[in-house]
This record gives sequence, C-alpha cells and structure tokens, in this order.
Amino acid sequence: MEKFSSWRDKGTGISPFMPVPLPLSQEKSAFKRTLLSVVKVPLFIIKLPFFILFTLAYYITSLKPLANFVFFVLFGFKNIDFSVEGVKKSNIDVINKNKPSPNDIIVANYSSPIDGLIYALVANTYNWHNVKFLVPNQSGELFEYSLWSLVNHSFDNSVSGSKVESLSSYKNKVVFLLLEGTTSNNKALLPFVPLSPNYNFDGFAVKTLVSKISPGYLTMPIPVSKLGYLFELLTNLNKLTLNYIKLKCYKFDKFEVVELRKTFALNSLNSIDKNLNIAEKQKFVAYYKNHDVKKTD
Repeated sequence: MEKFSSWRDKGTGISPFMPVPLPLSQEKSAFKRTLLSVVKVPLFIIKLPFFILFTLAYYITSLKPLANFVFFVLFGFKNIDFSVEGVKKSNIDVINKNKPSPNDIIVANYSSPIDGLIYALVANTYNWHNVKFLVPNQSGELFEYSLWSLVNHSFDNSVSGSKVESLSSYKNKVVFLLLEGTTSNNKALLPFVPLSPNYNFDGFAVKTLVSKISPGYLTMPIPVSKLGYLFELLTNLNKLTLNYIKLKCYKFDKFEVVELRKTFALNSLNSIDKNLNIAEKQKFVAYYKNHDVKKTD
C-alpha cells in the first residue's frame, strides 16, 4: 500500500509492522467464512477452560508438561524444531546441551505474545522463574520481564518491567535479550536498540536464537485485543504440518552486535533500515488505527 510506504524498507521492500492477514479475512466464499465462524466459536468455548486450568497450574508449579499441553494440544503446534549451527540433527545429546541454559545471554528476535513461552519451553531449566527476558527502551536501558509480563509488553509495548542496573545478578539465569525492543511480523529483523555502555556481558555464554513462526498471522506487529489473539490461538484450524516453530541457535565467543545480527540474515531475517525502529512503529500503529486499512496487503 502506498499510504504505508514510509514504513517499508527500501532495500528489501519489507513492511515489518504490517500484520499478516487472518485466513478468515482472505476467504472469498461467504459460505466458508460462515462455516468457519460457526466451527471456531464452540471450539474456543470448549478449549478455554482447559487453557485457564493448565496455564494457572503451570504458573503455580512450573511443570513443563503442563505448558507443553497448552502449546501443542490447545494451540495446535506440531513441534518446536530446535537446531544448533554446525551440529547434525541426529546428534540429539549435543543439541540438548546447547539449548538456552543458566549463565547464557541469548539474543533472540521478538514477534509475538507466545515468544516467551516458546523460549521457556526450550530452555534447560524446569522453572520458568529462572527464565528472564530483557527488553530495551528507546534510550537503551534494559528492563526485566518474566514469561508472563512479557506477554503484556507484546500487546502494548509499555515499559512495565523492572529497570536493570547491572547484569551481575543474572549469572544463574537463562537470559533472553530482545534487542529489537518491540515486536515485528517476523519477516525481517528490526534495528537493535543501542544499549547503554553500563551493561557488561563478560562471564556469560553468548548465543543467538533465530525464531520463525508458522502460521505468520500469529505474529503481532501491532496491538490487538488479548481475547481476539487467544481466540485465534485456540481455534487454529490449519493443517498440523503448517503449525510449527523453527529455532536455530548460534554460539559466540564474545558479544559483538554486528556478528550477532548476521545469524538472523542467514535465516531470512534480513536487517532493515535503521529508521524502522520503536519510534517509527509507534507512528505506524497510530496511522494504521486511524485509517481505513484493507488488511490484505
């Protein structure tokens, strides 16, 4: 759309803030749209109590099987395909050892409210309390979020976490660093927010984790209602083979942003214009909400 050309990367043509349209909105047949709606509503009503029960139980107990039930049974994902650069997929022991672990700083991309759950599920810890998410504001100050508070951040992008003065207290935690500072549609990598020089990454094992989500409409580059998003999660009627998460991990000797970014480009998440940052996304969202947008771009 020409009206949104200001937020399109000139080099790649990608609009990182444009939401991926829902399948129902693309269905041309009125009969099929009605049929899908009729099927989805009771499915949501049936699944919702189980979602509440198992999510609450996971919150209290931190037992991963509970979270797995929510993710794979209720949300309908086939699998989380986790791989490590340079390691054969058949070498399962080595892959498991290289999963996000305590004392790791993992730079990961950020595209949806379920990112926190995905990353917690693959972490080498059974307690979600040991998984922390650090997200920068526009000034480069880091704020800490839990698995749960990160969900709220993804919906409104408000700075609600506790400010991080030093990284020394995170040495026994699995730390995911979401340097984009805000969500995108998972079609490119947003510019990393330059961090304050006060943060020292010495003593941590440095990794990147590239995440690709299918179906793409579960990404959330602009805010939607929490209930509406949950409705789509619980009524995902895609073929099972189309519902998956791909994660690829890379290891580094030291924290160098330029080198870290390259791993995302290797997985089709190219770097885009440095001006397509948090501030520009806020402008995009305001413009998007105040104009009659045909959501099929």
